[in-house]
Amino acid sequence: MLERTAACLEPCGLRVLPPHKKALRSTRQLHTAFWQHGAADIELTTAWQALMHGTVESTSAFAEQARRGPPISASAFLLEFLYPTGAVALMGRRLSPLFPDRSDRLPFRTRPSHVSPRLYNSSPPRQRHGAPSPAHPQSSSARVNNQSGDGTQSHTSLSGIEPRASEPPSPVDSYTHIVAIGRILEHGNFDDADLLWRHYKSLDEHSQNEHFRQILAFLSRTDRVSDSWKISELFQRLDISDWDHYAFVAGISAEINLQNLSQALSIFERGLRYAALDNTTLVDALDLLLASAFRSPVVNFLQDIWKLYPEMVKRWDFDGITADLKHLASVSGIAEKALLFPDYIAERLNDPSCTRIGLEALQATQKILVRRALVSCEYSQVIPLLLLTKDTLAFEEYIRSAEKKGRRKVSVDVYAIYRDLPGSSPSHAVLHCIFNAYVEMSTPSPKMMAGVKLIWDDWHKFHSVPSRRAYQRHLGFHAARGNKERVYSLWTEYVERFRDDPTVNIFDDREGSDTFSHLLQVHAVNAEPEEAQQIFNDMMKKFKFQPSIYNWNILLNAYVKADDYDGAISTFDSLCEATEPDRYSYGTLMQMAGSRGDLGFAVDLYRRARTSGVLGNNAMLSSLIDAYCQNDLFKEAEDVCTRAASKGMVTTRMWNKLLYYNALRRDLASINKILNTMADKNIPYNQFTYQQLLLGLALCRQSQHALHLLAVALKEKVFEVTPTHFQIVMGALLRTGEPVLIKRLCMLMNENKIPITEDVIFRLSQAFGKWRDLSPKQQGQHSKREWLGSALRTFYEIYGYRRGTDYRSKGSWSSKPMAPRELLRSGDEVYQFSTMMLLFAQLNNSVQVDKLVNLYRYVFQGTHNNEGILPLSMLNAVLLLGLQDQRHDRVKSTWQLLFENAKSQARSANFNDDLPPTSKISPKYRFALSRGLRVMQEMLFKEGDASGLQGLIKEVREEGFEVDSKNWNYHVQVLVQMKQYNAAFAVCERVLMPNWTGWYTARSKEAMRGALPLDTRRRGSSPRHLRPTATTLYRLAQAYLELNRRALWSSDTAATLHEIESGHIQVIRAIKSMIRVRSNLEEEIFGSLESPDVLDDGKLEEERTNLETRATEDQGVLEGR
Repeated sequence: MLERTAACLEPCGLRVLPPHKKALRSTRQLHTAFWQHGAADIELTTAWQALMHGTVESTSAFAEQARRGPPISASAFLLEFLYPTGAVALMGRRLSPLFPDRSDRLPFRTRPSHVSPRLYNSSPPRQRHGAPSPAHPQSSSARVNNQSGDGTQSHTSLSGIEPRASEPPSPVDSYTHIVAIGRILEHGNFDDADLLWRHYKSLDEHSQNEHFRQILAFLSRTDRVSDSWKISELFQRLDISDWDHYAFVAGISAEINLQNLSQALSIFERGLRYAALDNTTLVDALDLLLASAFRSPVVNFLQDIWKLYPEMVKRWDFDGITADLKHLASVSGIAEKALLFPDYIAERLNDPSCTRIGLEALQATQKILVRRALVSCEYSQVIPLLLLTKDTLAFEEYIRSAEKKGRRKVSVDVYAIYRDLPGSSPSHAVLHCIFNAYVEMSTPSPKMMAGVKLIWDDWHKFHSVPSRRAYQRHLGFHAARGNKERVYSLWTEYVERFRDDPTVNIFDDREGSDTFSHLLQVHAVNAEPEEAQQIFNDMMKKFKFQPSIYNWNILLNAYVKADDYDGAISTFDSLCEATEPDRYSYGTLMQMAGSRGDLGFAVDLYRRARTSGVLGNNAMLSSLIDAYCQNDLFKEAEDVCTRAASKGMVTTRMWNKLLYYNALRRDLASINKILNTMADKNIPYNQFTYQQLLLGLALCRQSQHALHLLAVALKEKVFEVTPTHFQIVMGALLRTGEPVLIKRLCMLMNENKIPITEDVIFRLSQAFGKWRDLSPKQQGQHSKREWLGSALRTFYEIYGYRRGTDYRSKGSWSSKPMAPRELLRSGDEVYQFSTMMLLFAQLNNSVQVDKLVNLYRYVFQGTHNNEGILPLSMLNAVLLLGLQDQRHDRVKSTWQLLFENAKSQARSANFNDDLPPTSKISPKYRFALSRGLRVMQEMLFKEGDASGLQGLIKEVREEGFEVDSKNWNYHVQVLVQMKQYNAAFAVCERVLMPNWTGWYTARSKEAMRGALPLDTRRRGSSPRHLRPTATTLYRLAQAYLELNRRALWSSDTAATLHEIESGHIQVIRAIKSMIRVRSNLEEEIFGSLESPDVLDDGKLEEERTNLETRATEDQGVLEGR
C-alpha cells in the first residue's frame, strides 16, 4: 500500500517520501508501529485534485468539501505514521491553498531527536516540554540556520507550514530565502528544483514578482514532468514580451503534461503571431503538439493544430523543419500510423468542408509523418513508407541516417527506387553512402561490383563530373582488389581533372602522398614490389616530394605480400632512417615474421616498438601468437591472449588465431577449452570463430558434426554463414569419402541465397575427381572419364578457359624471369592449380598437366616462359609426373631447382652462423619439402640407391628442413626392402618409437584400456606427429624373421641380429608383442615367412593407410593454403 501510494503521488510533483541521510526508526519499530497505528483507509481524492493543478474545471465543489471537513481523518495525515513531521507539513503545504479557511492546521513541530512508538500515532501530537508553542513558531531564519548547521534537518525545516497571508514573512526571512534562491540558481543543480520552489513560495508577493522569471527559466530547463503545474502557474504570470525559447516551449510542454491541450494550442497560436519568437522555438513547440496529437486515439486535436496551417506556412518551409521534430519520431507505433494515414486523407477528401488549404495541410502532415516514421521503423516498413509520398527528401534523409546508424540493410534497394524517381538527383552524400553500402557487403559478389559501377555511372549522370573524394574512394576500392587496369584508367582521369585545379595541388608534399598511394596499393595487393618500388622512387626523383609514412607502409606491405623477406627487412630499415615507424610499420613486418614462425625476430620487433613508445595493437599481438604457435608454444600463445583480455583488449582475432593453430594440430579438446575461456572473458564469437571450429572438425574427420553445426547456423542464425563455411565442410566430406553430398550443399547454398564462389566451384570439381570414392551404383552411371572430364571443365570455368585456346601463343605478354620468391607463393589459386595437377599427375596425364601449367603462367605470371619457377606445391606435381613417366633426369633437375630456391627463400631471420642452435629455416617451412622428398625417395628406391636415399635425408635435415612421419615411415620401409637392416631399425627406434602407443590386442589382453583417448588418436593422424605405422612394423618384423632364419647359418647375420636386439629394444618388443590378424596386408608382406612363435592371432591397432590419398587430402581444408 505504501509503495502504491507513493508511486501515485510522486509523478505529480508531490514528494511523499522526503529524502533523509539517516534512518529515523529501526525496521522492527516501524513494522510494529505500522500494524498498531490504527490509521483508517487513506483517501487520495482531494490530494490528487490538488496536485493536478490546472486540470480542475471548478474548485467550488472542493471548497465546499473543505468546509465540511475531510471525510476520513487519516486522509489529512497521509503517511504520517512513517514521517510524521514531513507528512504534516506536506498536507499543510500542498492542501492548504484549496482549504484556506481550515482551522485545524497543525502547528509546526520539529523532528524528534529519539525514536518512540508514540511518533507513529496518527493523532495530533502533544506539546512537549521545551518545544516552541504554536503561538510562537520557530522563525524562518532559524529554520534556515538549522538547515545549514545540520544536514539532516534540511528537508524537515523547509517543509514546514507556509506563512499565512495574514502573517507575511519578515524582511529577514525574505532575505534569507532570496540568498538561498540565488545560490541555487548560481549552481544550476536541477536536483534542487523542489528546494528552490519552497524558497520561492516562502517569499512575499513583491519578492515573488521579482524572482518568478528566474524561477521559471530554471524550472523550464529541468525537463521534469512533476514541475509542470509550477511552470504553468509561473508562465501565466509572464507577459508575452518576456517569452523566450525555454519559457515558451516549457509553457506548452507543461500544459500538455497537465492535459490542457486547448490551453497549449492557444499559447502556440499567440506565439505564431508574436514576431519576436524565432522559428526554432515555434518548431520545437509544434513538435510537442504533434507528438501529443499522434499519441491520442482521436484526431480532434490534430485537426485543431492544422487549422493554424496558413499561419505556420508564413513562418517556415515544412520541408526544412522535419528533421527537428524529434518528439514526433519517438511516438510509439508512429510507422503503423503513417501507413494508415492515407485512409484518413481519403476520408477527409470526401468531406465537403475540406478546402485546398486543408488538403495542403494533410499532405504536409503525411510528408512529416513518413519522414519521422523512417527514423525508428522496421526494415520491412521502409519501402512502403517511402512509396506513400515518393518524397525525394525522405529518400535522402533515410539513406543518410541509415549510413550514420549502420542500418544499411535496405539502403541499396531504397536507392534503386530513388534514382528512378522523376526529377530525382541524388546528392554527393547519398552517393557516398550507397557506395559504402555496396563495399561493406559481407562477401564479394557480382552484385557488389555491379553496384560500384552503377554508382560511378550515376556520378556522371547526375553531376557530370565526379568529386575529388569520389575519385579517391573508387581508386581505393579497385586498388584493394588488385584491378590494375581500372586503377590506372581512373588515376589518369583524376590527374587530368585536378591537375590545374586552383583549390588543390595534387603533387605537393601534402596531397602528393594520397595521389600516388592508390598506385602503390594496387601493386602491393598483386604482390609486385618491384613495380611499387619504381613508383616510390619516381615520387622522390620526378615529383620532388618526400613520401609519407603511409606510402612507406604500403611499400613495406608490397614486399610482405610477395613473401620477399629480405626485401621487407631492407625496406623497414630504410623506413626507420627516413622517418619514425608507426604501429602499422611494426605490425606489418611482425605479421610476416610471425607467420613464418621467426619468434626471436618478432619479439625483437615488439620490444623495439614498445621502446619507441608504440603501444601494442591487435596486429602486433596476433603476430606474436603466430610465432609462438609455429614453434609449438601454445601455452605462451594463450598467455598473450589472456593478458590482452585482462587489459581490456577484447579482440576476437587473436583468439581465432589460437583456435586455427589448434585446429591444424587436430586438438578438439583445446579448441573447446579456448571457446569456454572466450565466453568467460566476454570475448565475442564471430563468423571466423566458427570457421576455425569447422576447420578443426574437418581435419578430425568429423564431417557429420560439421554438417550439423552448419545446419543449425542456417536455421537459428547463430552466426552469419558465408561460402567459406560451406567450403570447409565440403573439404571435410572429401576427407571422409562423401563427395556426393557436395552437390547437395551447393543446392543448399542456392536455397539460402549464399553466393557460390570460385572456392566452392573448385570443391565441386574435386568431388567430380573423386570417382573412386563413389558407390558402385554411382560409378555405373558415368564412366571414370566422364567424371574426370566434369572435374576439369568445372575447374576451367573458374579461370575463363575456352577450348582450343593456346595460351603459349599469346604474344601480348612479355617473357620475364620469375623471382625466386615465386616458389613460396601461396593462396587459393596456387592450391587449386596444384591439386588439379596432382590429380592428373597420378593418372599420368602429362597433356592436362602441361595445359594447367600454361594456364597458370598466363593468368598469374603474365609470361609464356616455360623455364620460370613455379610454386612449390605445383613443382611437387611436376615431380610426381616425371616419376610416373620414369623421366628420372627431369625429376632430379626439378628437385635441385626446388631445393636450392627453398634454402634461400625459407631462411629464417633468427639464423646466425655464430649461434649454431638457431634454426636455419623458418618454422613455417620446416616441412615444406615433405611431398617432393617423398617422390625423390620413391625414385631412389626404384634405382636401388640406398646410400643416395640416406644421403638425401641427411642433406635435407642439415639445411634445417624437417622430415614428417610419412617420409620417415617410408624411409624405414624401403631401407628394409633394400636389406639395410641396421639403418632401418636404428631410424625407427630413434625417431618413430618414442610416440608408439602399443598394439590394441596386446592392451586388451593385459587388462589395459583397449581404446586410446580420442584426442591422442586425432593428433596421431597429423603428419608432424612422428610414430610408426603398422606397415612399418610389419616390414621390420619381416626383416627380424628373415634375420632369425639366416642367423643359424651365418655368423655375420647372427652378429647383426644380436646388435639389433641389444640396441633397439622398443622395436624388438613391438615385434615380439605382435599378434596376427590374418589381414591382406600381412599376407602381402610376410608371405611364407610366418612364425607361430612370434606372431599370434589377434587384431592389430591399425590398418594400412593410403599415403598418396591422404597426402593430397590433408591440405584440402586448410585456410590460406
